Amino acid sequence: MRPSARTSVGTTALWHFRFAVGVFAATAAVELAGQALRGPAGAGPTGWLALLGAGGWVVGLVWRERVGVVRAWLCAVWVMLTSLVVMSLAERRGLLFGNLAFTGMEWTVWARIPLSVPLLWWLVIGGSYLVVEGLWGEWRAGVSLFTALITGQLALMLTPFLGRLRGYWRWLADSAGPPPAGGGLYGMPWTVLAAWFSVGLALAFGLVVLGDNWSSAEARTRRQAWTPAAVLMALTVVCLSADLLAGLWLAVAFSAANGVLFGSVLVWYLRDRGAR
Repeated sequence: MRPSARTSVGTTALWHFRFAVGVFAATAAVELAGQALRGPAGAGPTGWLALLGAGGWVVGLVWRERVGVVRAWLCAVWVMLTSLVVMSLAERRGLLFGNLAFTGMEWTVWARIPLSVPLLWWLVIGGSYLVVEGLWGEWRAGVSLFTALITGQLALMLTPFLGRLRGYWRWLADSAGPPPAGGGLYGMPWTVLAAWFSVGLALAFGLVVLGDNWSSAEARTRRQAWTPAAVLMALTVVCLSADLLAGLWLAVAFSAANGVLFGSVLVWYLRDRGAR
């Protein structure tokens, strides 16, 4: 079944969906323009926050059409509130993510946790879940597992970008000095990847429970997977560009791998659309 002329996804008005996508595209363009003018610093904390907010808005619209307004809000609150608690425990107690220290360069939402943290988690978990579930919706255990795997892969890309290049957070051993010069992945202990995976798995399982009222099989098509894949692809391009400018070649490789992943989903969607 093709979407009607009045809608892009489900019951979301076409103008609303296009407006949200347009705002996100504009924030991504501003970020890339900032990198061209200022180097890896890009558009700064405000530009980064706007990018995450607009991307989360687009992802939220797709969730709304998948599970309804109330459940979409529950899913977003579940991811963002849990991420705040987890990162607060990491910052104060050194749990799961090690002795993580936020540098205070961004707007904070709770204690010293930046507002960008819950928005980033929602974009990564909520978006990755939609991509995976849109392709393999009936295999719910697999949806949670592959969402967690994509979360870990995105962490390999985001950690050098946010820690090394932007300086928004550092691990305790490096928090008092310049950006880390070595150890783990640009200062991040490799064990933190297990934390990204485990937290991502728990959050994805929660989304399975909270979002378990899909109205029809049509809600789990490739068309529904392409929008979050495009958002995550844009996020990947932003990180890849900054990594190239800074010469962080290992981070470039991780970003390129994400580009192949999300690019493949987009190509799959376009081929499927052309075949109908």
